[in-house]
Amino acid sequence: MDGAHPASGEATGEATGPHAGFRDPTALAKWTKVFLYAGVVVALASAWEVAGELGLYRVAESPEGWTAVAILWGLARLAIGLTTAILVLMWIFRANHNARQLGAAGMRFAPGWAVGWYFVPIAWFWMPYLAMREIWRASVNPSDWGAVPVSPLLRWWWGLWIVGSWGTDGVDLVAFFRLDEAGTETVDAATNLVGHMLDIPLAFVLVAIIGAVTQLQTAHHRRQSRP
Repeated sequence: MDGAHPASGEATGEATGPHAGFRDPTALAKWTKVFLYAGVVVALASAWEVAGELGLYRVAESPEGWTAVAILWGLARLAIGLTTAILVLMWIFRANHNARQLGAAGMRFAPGWAVGWYFVPIAWFWMPYLAMREIWRASVNPSDWGAVPVSPLLRWWWGLWIVGSWGTDGVDLVAFFRLDEAGTETVDAATNLVGHMLDIPLAFVLVAIIGAVTQLQTAHHRRQSRP
């Protein structure tokens, strides 16, 4: 199956198949943004923690019983991160589906593959961006989405994601092979700090994209639903 080509009937905008019909994205978008904001809090706290490990400020001795708190904090970070990722992918699926229902014909990416490309090695460096770009264009003008220019928001979103996720990992990998254990640990902490700091603007840019696409799609749906 070619992920860049929709299954039969999916690109026509017709209400066909098990997911036929426009699905209100408002509640999903709201909860996705809530967890993205929670991720900002996590990123700030994590950055502060790593800054202490790097000696950027004086770290006080941990009080008795702090280990249990640290474990709970780690579990909370994991839960927020996983929930945010799931919600973002659910929103992408729905936004792609809704764009089709609004009449965007000829879309290359099926809803499932708009999500699936995030899990395909090598292709995950550019295919998710292309799928999101298509969603944006089809949401701005479903009837002539191919002529819609790309918003700078999408470039910022993908650039921050690539640098924060893969760029920092690349630096860590080079350090692992070139530095001693102490140097590697320092570089790892530094890249963690950079990654956490990049997560903050990344979240705000993604919130802006989700808000804009959701508003555009609901507005088109209201207009098309008028008698």
